[in-house]
Amino acid sequence: MFLLNNVYGYNIFQDLIVISKDCSKGSLFELYDSCSLKLKKTFEMDTIYGGYRLNNSFVSFKRLGNIEILNLSNFNRETIFGKFLFIDSKEDNLFFCNLENNSCVMLSASKEIQTLFEFQEEDFLFYPNFLIPSLGIGYSKGNFIKFFNLYKGDFLWQYDLETYFHQPAQIMEGRVLVSNNKIIFFAHTEDWSNYATFVLDAQTGEVLFTTQEMGMKLITYNDFVYQIQRKAIKILDPKNLKIETIDVSAYCDEQSIFLDDHTVFFYEDKLYTLARGQGSDVYNIWVVFNLKTQLFEHREDMFINPKKKKDEKNKMFINDIQANDNLVAIRCSDNLYVFEKQDIESK
Repeated sequence: MFLLNNVYGYNIFQDLIVISKDCSKGSLFELYDSCSLKLKKTFEMDTIYGGYRLNNSFVSFKRLGNIEILNLSNFNRETIFGKFLFIDSKEDNLFFCNLENNSCVMLSASKEIQTLFEFQEEDFLFYPNFLIPSLGIGYSKGNFIKFFNLYKGDFLWQYDLETYFHQPAQIMEGRVLVSNNKIIFFAHTEDWSNYATFVLDAQTGEVLFTTQEMGMKLITYNDFVYQIQRKAIKILDPKNLKIETIDVSAYCDEQSIFLDDHTVFFYEDKLYTLARGQGSDVYNIWVVFNLKTQLFEHREDMFINPKKKKDEKNKMFINDIQANDNLVAIRCSDNLYVFEKQDIESK
């Protein structure tokens, strides 16, 4: 295991680990080789949020600030000035709203900024956004979800949640997912007396499907929509609108754990998520589930001091998890623990 301290954020790529740390000028970035775990480069950037890979460049930004691009071959840097609000990453492109001219722009893999359209509605800047590159961009606000043409900005449609709930409602955390030209979200009434997961046609806004079988924190992987429950994994296929349930209660009961429905990472048909002991409130366990074999492949418990008594006070709360071919990285507070997969698989 490899330990890095004072970590503010991190990104795991196939060949690199990018670590960001707070510093007086913004962030101190460290690049590590993901195979040897050796430090390759240290540099400062004014940005403190975000981290995306565009070909051989690393793109960083902060809310309503500049975009900084680092060439990973020669470490030259380029700054795109503006007041940018990140929207999404799709098909090797990054999408932003630029407050300086109220425009929606796209940063391509060639590092060129293309203005898609200028918008009149300031709600683009203040409410959660989502987009479908071939079709449109939208946002959710209160009862409403609105959708616009991505390249012209023309209004296409809106959906009012009160049509379904007959009382004020909202999309949970404003989270809207897209898959197969479908728009998927979980919504609930203000008093939580009613709730449902919705699937809408992205072209028309028509409601195609609703269900209470799965919801809360939804995540997409390989065009499917997943929800992790305490002892089950729910999978929605947006094409046929059918739900599959993988029952993992036998494993959870044998291990005396409950799965976490919020912290999930997918890589190469494997699901990495957290768990807590049954009777515990601390998510100090991470597990690996193979989606093909539908079996758990690994469990690891994290403790503040592994040599001391393994009680509640000694359990280490895990914030998030990422993985690639060689590594699994776990962030606990401001510490990053990097496990080599060959060591995990040998256990």
